[in-house]
This record gives sequence, C-alpha cells and structure tokens, in this order.
Amino acid sequence: MTTPLLLTCPVGLEDLVRGDLRDRDGVRSELLGPGVIRCTDPVQLNQVPAMVDRVSIALSGIDSAIDAAGFLGIQQPTFRVQAQDPAVRSDWIGRLAALGWVNEPGDWILNVDTDAQVIDLGPWHWSRRIGHLRRLPATTPGPVAAGLLRLAKLRPGDRLLDPCAGVGTVPIVDALLRGGPSYSIDQDPESTRMAAENIANAGVQQAVSVLEGDAADLPIDDGSIDRVVSDLPFGKRIGSNELNKTLYPAILREVERVLTADGRCVLLSDDKRVFVESVAHARGLKISGERVIRYNGVTPTAYIVRRSRRPKRGRA
Repeated sequence: MTTPLLLTCPVGLEDLVRGDLRDRDGVRSELLGPGVIRCTDPVQLNQVPAMVDRVSIALSGIDSAIDAAGFLGIQQPTFRVQAQDPAVRSDWIGRLAALGWVNEPGDWILNVDTDAQVIDLGPWHWSRRIGHLRRLPATTPGPVAAGLLRLAKLRPGDRLLDPCAGVGTVPIVDALLRGGPSYSIDQDPESTRMAAENIANAGVQQAVSVLEGDAADLPIDDGSIDRVVSDLPFGKRIGSNELNKTLYPAILREVERVLTADGRCVLLSDDKRVFVESVAHARGLKISGERVIRYNGVTPTAYIVRRSRRPKRGRA
C-alpha cells in the first residue's frame, strides 16, 4: 500500500513526533492540522513514537478499506464503523460485510470512521503497541505521559519519580520505553493498588517501585532523583483549586529536596496561575520552559522546572 499513514497525537506534541521520526528513523512527514501528521515516507510499526495515539489511512471509499486490510496482511478483518448518521453507518456495514468481513465493534482490526474520514489500524493503536493499562477517570492518557517523558530528556540509569502517579501510567510507560528505574507514588490506596496491578500486568516489576505516600512528604532520600515527571491534580476532577494553593508549594518543596543538582522536572497542570506563583515562591526552582497540550477537552501546560541554585547538603 502506498497510501501515506496518518498519525494522531495530543495537540502540542506534533513537533516532537515529527522530530523523532526524522532524526531517529529518517522518516519525513508534514503537519495536516492540530494533532494530525501525515508521513510522506514509509513507516514501520516499531518507528511510531509512543506519543502517537491512532495510526490511520485516509478514507476514500471501499478501496481504501481494502488497502488498509492488505497493509495489515489480513484478508477478512473484523471491523467497526463510526458514523453519526445511522444510514451512513448501515451502508458501510453492508458494504464491508459483503466482502466477507465481520462486524465486531468490541474487537476490531479496522475502524472505519466516516466522520473523521479515516480508517484506524487496530494493531497500530497505542494500547496495542505499548499496552493496555487500567484507568481511573482522571488517569493521564498514555500518549500524554509519553510526551511528558520525552520533554524530561531521561538518560540511561536516571531515577524517575512521579509523586502523583495515580495508576502508574508515567513510570510504566517509562519502564516500557527506557527500562526505568522509577518510583510510582500516590496517597490514594485504590490508585496505588491499581498501579501495582498495571505494573505486574506490564511485566515491569523490576523497573518500577510502587509506594503509597504523600507527595508533600515523600518517602525518598534527599538528592536521589534525577527526573520528576507528574500530572499534578488540576483541581477539576481531583482536589480543588483552593487546595492547590497549599498543595503545589508543598509538592515543590519536596521536589526540590529529592532532586539531584542537575535534575529536571516536567510537571503538568491546568491550574496555571497557582502553579506559576508556587514556583516563583520556591526559592530553589525556576520554570525553564512551557508547552500547552490539548487532549480530552482540557488544555494544561507542561512546565519544565530546573534548579535555580545548587542544593544544600542534606541528610542521606
């Protein structure tokens, strides 16, 4: 199949996806619109960055569906049809069923999305490339976690900490991509339990340590963490904006304590005013970069935070 592949990622990460494709694999691409990239060179499955959620081809009639099946090497794939218009959906189901394909909305190989005019390739979806993780309502999406990790510029052997890890998405994605080591910490027992299950299911128990603990009082030694990456509570689905006025400064004090002298943080928050003010009052930290990311109806900012002074010698 010569039809170019379309890659979908969270809005705000497009340049990172295109840069990785170009610099790592020599794959050229072009930006079609917010969060949508078209590869102008062939792409292999293992070349798709973890920041990419969906991999698709343009929908241009029944022949494009047949091409998609051929690309995957499957003659009679299971499929799903997405269409707001019931008549359009029924028509497409009939046309695909006439090819001997099976309509399996819960276990599809090809997703014909007539509204978006694309055909999603099931085996190339994030959950099948990287892995399926149990989620809670406010869980960080996997491609967003991968984007935060990309911004953190982790090196081999770096010790990673997520102090508000929830079900462990950030440390698990890091373990699958880099091999860890990392700490997944959350004060909610249910989140911690699910994180342990996700870690076990992903087979990364040797790379990720899961602990129940308070982000404002971390069970971590001084100066022992190279990178902190976390999706902080926004105060919308978890906590409150009022609570963030005390929570963010407390988290930042602990981050400053545990971070190595050349450490780096990537902290995601949609409570932007409170976060910026909290960093401004954290005497040992500064914001060195910002990136707005849009996904699932929210537009938080990923803040890159570094030390503004060398840490005082603390207890080990």
